[in-house]
Order: sequence, then C-alpha cells, then structure tokens
Amino acid sequence: MLAISATAARGQTVPSGGGSTFSATNSADAMDLDLAQQISQASSEGKDASGAVAFQVKGEIALSQGNPQQARRCFEAAEHELTVLQSGPAGATSSSDY
Repeated sequence: MLAISATAARGQTVPSGGGSTFSATNSADAMDLDLAQQISQASSEGKDASGAVAFQVKGEIALSQGNPQQARRCFEAAEHELTVLQSGPAGATSSSDY
C-alpha cells in the first residue's frame, strides 16, 4: 500500500484495475522514468545519487525479469535515497541498507 500512497502523493493517478500485472508494470515503468529525471536533477546539483542509481538498476532488473512488485520496492528505496539527499547538505550520502 505504501507504493500507492507514494505514487498518489506525487500527483500521479493510481490505476484501479485490480492490481493486474500489466497495470503494475506500467506503474513501475512510470516510476522508473520519474526516478531517472530525479536522479539526473540531483546529479546536476552536484549530489551523489549513486545509492538511488543502484536501487533503480535493481528495479530495472526486476522489471526485466517480470517482477513489477519487486521493481516498485526497489524504486521506492531509490526515492527514499533521493529524499535523504534533498533533506541533507549538498554532497551528503545515505547509509541506508534496504
């Protein structure tokens, strides 16, 4: 449920198709694209987004293996890393282990 709340909080619509794999995959794809933009922005601000990139890569691998739920968890972890970057001083890194 946390994934739905995070997605809705960003102003994106939450699919109401009963949680089909197709909907979950599309939603995870959208999260992946959003993350790429956020990571690019953080990097352009001189912040070390390597933790977020690592989670994004894990999520993309999960998507390619047909596991959108695992991908969403990885993407949410990447978003958390970016949130930590935004709240901390420039160049700060996170030490969270998901």
